[in-house]
Amino acid sequence: MNYNPSYTHSWSDYFQQQTTKIQQLERQLAALQKELIRIREQPRTRIDRIEYKFDQLKIEKLDGTLNIGLNPLDPDGVENFEISQQKPGIGKLQQELDSQLLQQTRQLIDAYFNEEMPLLLEQLEDRYDSKLDDSNRYHMIEDIRKQIDSRIRYYAQHLKQEESASPKEHADRLAQYVKQDITRTIEHFLKSLPEEMKGNENE
Repeated sequence: MNYNPSYTHSWSDYFQQQTTKIQQLERQLAALQKELIRIREQPRTRIDRIEYKFDQLKIEKLDGTLNIGLNPLDPDGVENFEISQQKPGIGKLQQELDSQLLQQTRQLIDAYFNEEMPLLLEQLEDRYDSKLDDSNRYHMIEDIRKQIDSRIRYYAQHLKQEESASPKEHADRLAQYVKQDITRTIEHFLKSLPEEMKGNENE
């Protein structure tokens, strides 16, 4: 029997290739398993239905959620607000236009938070003699931020775009209404604070 070194060499190469592939697949499998574990360990967020009526609000501590765009003198406001969140079926083009409008308006509101909100808060705290500490101020702003998209959608559904207005002008108009809601909400919150919780620095 003749010994053929090339035959042995080709089998050796084949086994080497298969070993390399197996090692590569094992690394990919390990990475996928790690990713699956990470996803499973992420906390799940559950948002329950929120009903807020400011006229019945008694503040004992500064936590919870501050809702924007609700009129304390209008008991039907919460129900109307919830109904407005149910989006009817619309065409793909309209959905894309709505998405662009939401994005444009959201950018304007984000700029408002970053550039104007610090001064606005300072002015309102002075006006209502209610100084918030950094932690409570942060939580209040974050509560409001989480609700911005729903308020933009609310006004997008209720305020028709003027015929002569460009999409940017319409986004500016929506942003103005949302800003007014934010200001009114902060004002009402500061006015509702009991004296012992105002945290004035001069006391």
